[in-house]
Amino acid sequence: MMALYEPPLRETARYDYFDAEEIADDMLDFSSGYFYNGARMGPVSKVIDLTVVTWVMDFQENLFIRFCRYSGLKDPWKEKITEQMKIMMRDISISEGFIRRRLVDFEVGKEEFFKREPFEKKFLELRSRMKSVRD
Repeated sequence: MMALYEPPLRETARYDYFDAEEIADDMLDFSSGYFYNGARMGPVSKVIDLTVVTWVMDFQENLFIRFCRYSGLKDPWKEKITEQMKIMMRDISISEGFIRRRLVDFEVGKEEFFKREPFEKKFLELRSRMKSVRD
């Protein structure tokens, strides 16, 4: 019997919501976080759809949000979340040293998983904190 094709976990959509081009100053404190939603494509499937929101807020309260969707094999899902955070931090000009220090203890946990409606509500609440939305 021939096995079904199992695609790797790939990004299928990306949306950036940034208050500024880059972080004001990575030497000064910034906060960051993530949350996600996902589901298997069938009861015993190894293929998933995963939606991840990562965010960084600098000391000037500029908010940087990245919303990504992934689809494919579930195995590397935790690594995808960490990778998304790392790439976003690079994209907003946080130095490699600060990224490494921030992510050394970064662990993806189930407490940041939200079902669809609470996930959407959390995303909308986060977006409403953006300067560009408040002004």
